[in-house]
Amino acid sequence: MNKKHVIFDCDGTLVDTSGSKYRLFPGIKELLEENVGECLFYVWTARGRSSAIKILEELGIYSYFIGLSTPDDCISKPHTAGLLSLVGNSSKTSICVIGDGINDILGARDFGVLAIGASWNAEVRKDFLEEAGADFIVSHPSQCSKIFHLKLKGDGDV
Repeated sequence: MNKKHVIFDCDGTLVDTSGSKYRLFPGIKELLEENVGECLFYVWTARGRSSAIKILEELGIYSYFIGLSTPDDCISKPHTAGLLSLVGNSSKTSICVIGDGINDILGARDFGVLAIGASWNAEVRKDFLEEAGADFIVSHPSQCSKIFHLKLKGDGDV
């Protein structure tokens, strides 16, 4: 399969958990819909499995993801065990991690894949993402598509 592998953090990246009612960040559903033919999507989260699934189902995006890694499954981030469980031996040039936290970026760096810092969450410290080694810092999900197209090679393109 000649696909690109895109791994999202859940809280603060896909889902705005800052208010009393969880919601998707603006542009997330459009990003998934726009790239579903070219990319395989995964979630790598510090949230428990059942809670993560429930939130993603309620927000109508769970079906976009082919894999989910949580602390219930393996060692928590930034350890790379969760990333390995999601994408296995896929080419590192076909993989990126998108997250709003230092552990997302550190995990991506340790795994040797592209790290995209998501700064659309108002609580994110861009300087922390930069210091952690983010390859890109984006302020809206719509900016990710261009990065997928320009910087990721599909498994069969290597």
